[in-house]
Amino acid sequence: MLEPIPDLVFYPDPLHRYMYKGNWLARSVTQVLSHDMSAATRARIDATKDGPDGWLIRGNTVHACLENFLLHGDPGDVGDFSDWVTPLLAHRLFKDFEVLAAEYSVCSPSKSLGGQFDCLLRTGKGSTVLCDLKTVTSKLAAASRKPADAQLGAYAAMLIDHHPTITIDACLTVVAGPGITIVKTSDPSACIAAWLDAWDAYNILQPDF
Repeated sequence: MLEPIPDLVFYPDPLHRYMYKGNWLARSVTQVLSHDMSAATRARIDATKDGPDGWLIRGNTVHACLENFLLHGDPGDVGDFSDWVTPLLAHRLFKDFEVLAAEYSVCSPSKSLGGQFDCLLRTGKGSTVLCDLKTVTSKLAAASRKPADAQLGAYAAMLIDHHPTITIDACLTVVAGPGITIVKTSDPSACIAAWLDAWDAYNILQPDF
């Protein structure tokens, strides 16, 4: 298991912020990647967030189950989301692996940026894979979900900065839907390039002080 990055602390809800060496980091990966989201898209996301069938409780529950499974061998309380958790944990990715990190916080002090990836695994074949878990509402949504290349690229870049001896062989977007799990594989170099493009698009709009 990787040791946590020294002096980096993540404060979850309601703050959802990162502190590094006693200073708040100004932004998260999610904030950077969603900076140009349209008002209509944001409204649709907000409208489906809350409630017993909302994406917030679904995402939190499935993520917690995966973390518990990786660290303790048991998913714990699946709540109303066994249709998501059961096929997720039955996927071949989680049949023969070593956990290198789970829910691991990373940062880029020069960008005043923090983020947290879902897991870093070494597969039975010896490959090191960086994973981001997404939950969706249907099998159709799982099939059409785009890989989270820029997000994975952000995590990969920051992880390599702090752990330069790590070689990431693949970036995986793990899409969990009801009755289905699809793993989409991306090249780490392409993911980092996508992240740098996204960072440039975000950074150019920031005011000069």
